[in-house]
Amino acid sequence: MYLMPSIWNRSGPKGTAASARTRIRTRIGRLTCGLAASLTALGLAAVLPAAVASAAPPPPAAGVAPGAAAESAGLIDLFYTAADGTVWTLTAGGTPGTPTQVGTGKVIGGVSAFSAAGALVVFGEGTDHQLWWATRVHGAWGAWTSLGGNLSSKPGAVFRGPSSADYSVFVRGTDGAVWARDHSAAGWGAWHSIGGRLLAGTGPSAAFLGGTFVLVVGTNKELFIAHAGVTGFSAAGGQTTTSPALTAITGALVGFARGTDNAAYFHRFLSTSPGWHLMGGNLTAGLAAVAAGSTTYTFGLGTDSQVYRNIGTWTAYPPTFSGWVKVTG
Repeated sequence: MYLMPSIWNRSGPKGTAASARTRIRTRIGRLTCGLAASLTALGLAAVLPAAVASAAPPPPAAGVAPGAAAESAGLIDLFYTAADGTVWTLTAGGTPGTPTQVGTGKVIGGVSAFSAAGALVVFGEGTDHQLWWATRVHGAWGAWTSLGGNLSSKPGAVFRGPSSADYSVFVRGTDGAVWARDHSAAGWGAWHSIGGRLLAGTGPSAAFLGGTFVLVVGTNKELFIAHAGVTGFSAAGGQTTTSPALTAITGALVGFARGTDNAAYFHRFLSTSPGWHLMGGNLTAGLAAVAAGSTTYTFGLGTDSQVYRNIGTWTAYPPTFSGWVKVTG
């Protein structure tokens, strides 16, 4: 290291500096060849390129439902949990983007997310079974922070408005009931129960349409819906053993669920369109869904443990669907 500055700064003839550069290149070349030869002899020649290249994002974990958030029409964020518990996100409204990691925390199972006022907020069950959350502001994810509680499933989060500080998150407690925390400009409120009795392994989903609604799976595998804080849970029919998804299109709530035949189904909660209707697919976990105006984006995990997307257009009823298209892997 001491010789290099004196060589490059010396004021001698050009031939002298050129000779010095040649000697240095020769020495570096010999060192490189020697290193390569040593690695080859040890059977480690392939290690050097792998150490330099950045690791590819891990795939979704088998059997874990995805999450989603809608920033705007066409700008849809998909979230998935990898087998090591890390959470990854990519844009998936149009051409899928490249997954990036959500902070450095780890969760158990699927996550739930929403977008509001330019921020993305994601919630998940930590390895300590508490509720953890992280926020992305100005393109950068903050640290995961605990909100306490004692979860037993994937959470369901919803932005209520009108203030950017108004949102709620719902979980299945260890007693099987739905528990909630509400956030406002004053901060987080206390945990409180809204009742119900959920099937083990399933979590609630929430949507806002003039009020907050929660869709769950009962212990009899039937779906139930409640207007949080206003009504109790009412039967919504259907049969599933995985977490459902609830979103709001223009003028109506729409639920999505994986049926006991592993296909996806939808239900528009209006008296003019009762019941659950087939969307097809062959899915292995619960669903995620978001809406932008009269367009829905539904995500499910295929038999290859990759996430698939189905776009619904609701300008007329019945809606039209794009079919299932792979967006990861």
